[in-house]
Amino acid sequence: MTQERQQPDAKRQKTDNDDDASQSSSHDNDLRLSKEKTQNRLVPSAEYTALIKITAGPEKKTFYAYKEPLCRKSDFFKAACQGAWQEFKGVINLPEQDPTVVDYFIHWICTGQLRGLYSPAEPTATISSLKRAAAAAGAAIADYKGRYGRTNGDLEKVWTEKQTALDLANYRDLPLQQLVSLYTLADFAQVKGLKDAIVDAVVEAYGNPDAAVAKKPICFWNLVADRPDWLVDPIGLINSIWQKLPADDKFGRVLVNIFVDAVSQASGTRYATELCPAFLAAAFDCAMTRARSGAKAGSWLKPELICRYHCHDVPCSKQ
Repeated sequence: MTQERQQPDAKRQKTDNDDDASQSSSHDNDLRLSKEKTQNRLVPSAEYTALIKITAGPEKKTFYAYKEPLCRKSDFFKAACQGAWQEFKGVINLPEQDPTVVDYFIHWICTGQLRGLYSPAEPTATISSLKRAAAAAGAAIADYKGRYGRTNGDLEKVWTEKQTALDLANYRDLPLQQLVSLYTLADFAQVKGLKDAIVDAVVEAYGNPDAAVAKKPICFWNLVADRPDWLVDPIGLINSIWQKLPADDKFGRVLVNIFVDAVSQASGTRYATELCPAFLAAAFDCAMTRARSGAKAGSWLKPELICRYHCHDVPCSKQ
């Protein structure tokens, strides 16, 4: 009887050991894949050799990033790697950061690009082709109106189709939710270059420089959108970022300007009741300033003006 009782225990112990071994093997495989991902998305360079281990979120999801570009681009990580943290022992723990955002951060550190992580199937050539098609359709509308003094429904339909295709490609490749979350991480990690890159990406994908041709079909502030590609409800996103950013943050001003450009295109009354009062106050001030100066919607998006929303100390070439 004793031997019979011991056999199930022995079997159970073996199973537990097998589970531990399986979990360990899975963990080792995840680390291997993380390292390979870091190495594969970085342009080969002899100067990039040392890998830094980063854990994110309460689950401590593990990532690896090259030490050299990480410390060069981020004062926060530079201080950590140089021993400013007594607890630093080759691992940087970020328990309050979303692992998906940390992955996006490392993607930019390694590649210098914000595109390609969420929609690698949208190559730059495709985006460029869609831009040209939308621009040509918009030019056709303007030309017809200049010739005949009225609009043409067929031409507007063509433009809507072309602009929709471009916007959806941009939304997939540069999702606003991830860009906004990444901006808060860039601010936390003191990476001015990334913050400026995010401003440019948001302006490119979500700004509307042509006030005469409004983005009515897929305004990303639309509260009743029924497509998974669209940001259905930005209210929660705005409220979240507004609580995290300093009152005078330049990225906040970008979001306010885009909102003021687009809000007249979106339906619904939830803005006044659900958006945080501070954001609404900033939007009202922006709208009043435009009214007094006679500035048109989208006029703030001129390339020479975008630099005012950057964080760098030296004006960029766009100014």
